[in-house]
Amino acid sequence: MKLHTCIPAALLALVAIAATTACSTPAPPPRPSLFVRLGGMAGVTAVVDDFVSKVSADPRSKRTFEGVNLARLKASVVSHVCALSGGPCKYEGDAMAMAHRGMAITSEELSVMGHYVDQALQRQGVAREDREELERMLDKLGPEVLNK
Repeated sequence: MKLHTCIPAALLALVAIAATTACSTPAPPPRPSLFVRLGGMAGVTAVVDDFVSKVSADPRSKRTFEGVNLARLKASVVSHVCALSGGPCKYEGDAMAMAHRGMAITSEELSVMGHYVDQALQRQGVAREDREELERMLDKLGPEVLNK
């Protein structure tokens, strides 16, 4: 092929590439993890502190927290929520069934906790879809917490 016939072909190829890339839209950035959407470590810590403080004082559920070191419990729950939501933590606590063995937690007590979790998430300004995503994750732990 002679040089003068290669130049138009090369220009045509460049125009075709430019036209296809100029008309395409860039891919949206990946969605941040739920952990990030919850406010990172500060947000998760605030939510856990809020709901554990309330659920441990509510007459409907406080019996399950009697004699429990709440500071240690909060740290463990923060680590667990951080790990569940895609954060950098590695939960090293007991499995839920083991951690709640012998406590005879009732469905009502679990429901009270869920209520306080949702309220704490709302107070932190967490979007509804993100609250629901976390609550679905926590709901999956329900049977273990209830030892069923």
